[in-house]
Amino acid sequence: MQPMHSDPSMRPATTRSTVIARIAAVAAVIAVAFAAASGAEAMQSPPAAATPAPAQAPVTATTALPRILVFSRTAAFRHASIPDGIRTVKEIGVGLWSVDATEDSSVFTAANLKNYRAVVFLSTTGDVLDDAQQKAFEEYIHAGGAWVGVHAASDTEHDWPWYGKLAGAWFVGHPAVNQEATVVVEDRTHRSTRMLPAEWKRLDEWYAFRTNPRSNVHVLASLDEKSYDPGKASMAGDHPIMWWQDFEGGRAWYTAGGHTKESYTEPLFRQHLREGIAWAAGIADAKAVPSAAPAKAGDATAPVPAPKPAAQLMQSTRAHSLLADASPMLAAIPTSLALGGAFLVAAIILGASGQGVKGPVLNWAFPGLGHVVLGHRKRGFLAMAAILGMFGCGLLIGGIDAVDSVEDAPWFIAQSGNGPIALAADWTNQNVLKTGKVGELLPAPAPLDPLGRPLPGKHTMSSFKGLGSANEFGTLFIALGGLMNFILIMDISRRD
Repeated sequence: MQPMHSDPSMRPATTRSTVIARIAAVAAVIAVAFAAASGAEAMQSPPAAATPAPAQAPVTATTALPRILVFSRTAAFRHASIPDGIRTVKEIGVGLWSVDATEDSSVFTAANLKNYRAVVFLSTTGDVLDDAQQKAFEEYIHAGGAWVGVHAASDTEHDWPWYGKLAGAWFVGHPAVNQEATVVVEDRTHRSTRMLPAEWKRLDEWYAFRTNPRSNVHVLASLDEKSYDPGKASMAGDHPIMWWQDFEGGRAWYTAGGHTKESYTEPLFRQHLREGIAWAAGIADAKAVPSAAPAKAGDATAPVPAPKPAAQLMQSTRAHSLLADASPMLAAIPTSLALGGAFLVAAIILGASGQGVKGPVLNWAFPGLGHVVLGHRKRGFLAMAAILGMFGCGLLIGGIDAVDSVEDAPWFIAQSGNGPIALAADWTNQNVLKTGKVGELLPAPAPLDPLGRPLPGKHTMSSFKGLGSANEFGTLFIALGGLMNFILIMDISRRD
């Protein structure tokens, strides 16, 4: 029997009203889902006040900031980057700590060191402390103090055995020229390395050490000696370059980076250094600490807020929804379920406005399946090949993290038109790849304002090697496939 709407005399009026009803219904469903997804994202990134307080009480605008001592005395080679390093420690610590920078070793007394939460040895070299000062520093560490070593801090006090144990290892040499090398991040859970990609390529002067510290410290990252020419400064393939340890009642954290002036302008290195100092000093996670006290109105010294990056503006738009704010229940709906459910409901509405729901639901469940089941096999198989081909090309170009309901919510609205295969890819991206495999989304260093202070907001990066335009093209391919399937859903609802 022919479908009711097959009569040509009845098509014009029926089609016009049906199409209008379909478009209005689908638009409403997608709008509700998008608002719910936006609310879900907002709940996934709660405000700082909702973060559980760590063991160390966070710094507030009304309490005195912890003090950090930056010590940069040199009795041998002197690095030209020392002033850049001091300035950077001050900039990255705005709102977290105050800095006293000195090259006067007389400050190393028991009474004075009690004022500091951490002492940063910034590219110190040679014998910089006398016997009494060494004893005072040992007592400071035993009392729970912290040592942070940057670059040439491992080329310091070679005749003081205790210091060698604190530092983890002493410098022994480096290649003749600075080179780009791959830093292999071994621990991506520590707060000083969690923002780094699994393989971090950067240019610096790469130290080798007299002994391998691995048996005595917790190695955070090591050098891939195949990625550069170590020359005589090789460590036989096992080359730790960053580490930490609990040491005789105190804490020690070391990074061998920081030889070049350019190191202190690298966002990742600045974040790495910032979190290393904060960890050693026992300062609460920076995300739970206000960057600075609010500026008073009319304060001429108040900095002018830097314009937000486009990505941050998009995030702010996605993360706030009037509908989600009005309805906490909507905000609690997982993003994938909200968006995927929107297309499923849209498919049912389209089917109900025609002759049935079987075809549209099957097409959403698997592209082209509804056409095949209802006898339109040629059209269905062509649709399967086209849409699945676009989905596969998208994954090949951009990786699974091209399907991301959190970071790319507007794109994922279209992507979820691919049905369960898109939802499964998104689930895999969010729950499997975040364990440290390729495609993992990691916290990234925040962009800096003109004064070098991190801008607020959630910023992420991916460890997937083919990022940039490749990832965006992959996202686009998958989104276009979802839109094509939505067109197929409309087509099969007319034939069902």
